[in-house]
Amino acid sequence: MESAETSAAESERDTTAKPRVGRPRKYDSPADRVRAHRERVRRRREEQQLQESLPATPADAATDLRAAVDALRTLTAASIEQHTAVATRITAALDKLADPAAVDAQLQRSAAELAKVRADADAKTAKLREQLSRAVDDRDNADAAVDAVDRELADARDAHTEKVRALEAAHHDELARIDERHAAELARHRDEHAAAVTELETTVADLRATVATQQQQLGRVTAEHDRLGSDLDDLRELLTRTESDVERARAESTRHAESAARATAELTAERERVADLRDALEAARVSAASAQAAETAARERLDELRGDLTQARDDASAARRQLDELRTELGRVRAAAPPSGSPTTGSGPRGATAG
Repeated sequence: MESAETSAAESERDTTAKPRVGRPRKYDSPADRVRAHRERVRRRREEQQLQESLPATPADAATDLRAAVDALRTLTAASIEQHTAVATRITAALDKLADPAAVDAQLQRSAAELAKVRADADAKTAKLREQLSRAVDDRDNADAAVDAVDRELADARDAHTEKVRALEAAHHDELARIDERHAAELARHRDEHAAAVTELETTVADLRATVATQQQQLGRVTAEHDRLGSDLDDLRELLTRTESDVERARAESTRHAESAARATAELTAERERVADLRDALEAARVSAASAQAAETAARERLDELRGDLTQARDDASAARRQLDELRTELGRVRAAAPPSGSPTTGSGPRGATAG
């Protein structure tokens, strides 16, 4: 109920914050309205009970009167006893207050308690004075310690300033050395890259010339091989025809002995020529194989040079990455370096301690 009344009061305060129009307010708050409602309900209940308790006949009225008189007598007797007890207590208290011996004893006890309190106060005052004296001495010692600390802080601040200046000078020198080393490293990488590229271009040009020469030789060897193959076919056809002629000559050997001998000589010559042609063909094959091996070696050398070119490009990329890392490191070092004109220490003890 209290929470409801509180919430009603808060809502009433909220509503009273702005003016309202209409019928004037009868109660100051919802709680007053609730209390007035309860009071009206209680009065109605009492009036109803009173109406119900009224006697209906004179006999009932006489009975009620006798009961009321008896209740009044009982209440009066109890009231007289209570008043008598209260009067007895008041008389005993007055008698105790009028007794000089009791009053003197109470005064003596009060004086003793007061003396004890005064002694305790004096002892506490002496103790407080002693503590005050020690506190004053401690304050003097603390002031002296603070002065010593201030002197030490001033010395430390001066030493820190000198150290910071030395570190700044060393840092600037280190930055200059890093710049010089970086420039030298960059120039060396550029020179090495240019030399590697030049060497690679020269090697590739030589390989291309070698490959072109090998291709020309291979073309010539192929043409010679084709020509020798054609001659060999011709010789084989001629040998076939010659053998046929020999067979015919042998058939006519009885009549043409001289022709057979001449044919035999020509056959031998042709066989020798065929053998020579076979040797030439074998040599051409060997040359073709050598040219093919040279071409294979040239291709392998070209692949190696391509690998060297790729490695050189990778080295150049690594050099560029290293150069970028050096530039990044240089930028980080320059960013981390404090400006030469910026303050490095604070103006007070906290700034010196933080430095």
